[in-house]
Parts: sequence; C-alpha cells; structure tokens
Amino acid sequence: MLQFTVPGMTCGGCANAIRKSLAAVPGITAIQADPPDRRLAVEGDVGADLIVRTLADAGYDATPIA
Repeated sequence: MLQFTVPGMTCGGCANAIRKSLAAVPGITAIQADPPDRRLAVEGDVGADLIVRTLADAGYDATPIA
C-alpha cells in the first residue's frame, strides 16, 4: 500500500475528485481518502510517481509517506 499526504484535500468533494482521478489509472485496486487527516492510501500495481502526476493533473499536490 502506498500512502501520501495531500494538503489540498480538505473535504469530501476533494476526496471524491481524487478518487475519480485515480480510478482511471490502470492497476489501482483500492483508494482510501481521509480528508480530515489529508492522507491518501492507494493499493495496486502502480508506482508512487504515477499517482503524484495524476493528482497534480487533477490540481492536488501529493507527497509520498515513507
């Protein structure tokens, strides 16, 4: 599971937009967005760089959590 901080994810609408963007990425099998903590968890066969780029295209900065 890859985890990220997403400072701009402040509400349920943001979380839905993020889920929608990531749902289009092949290989992702699960997405958990937590707006109050501004954290995102993604499962699947996909790299962190692709997730960061996809979120940037959707207007959100994301930083992987080591």
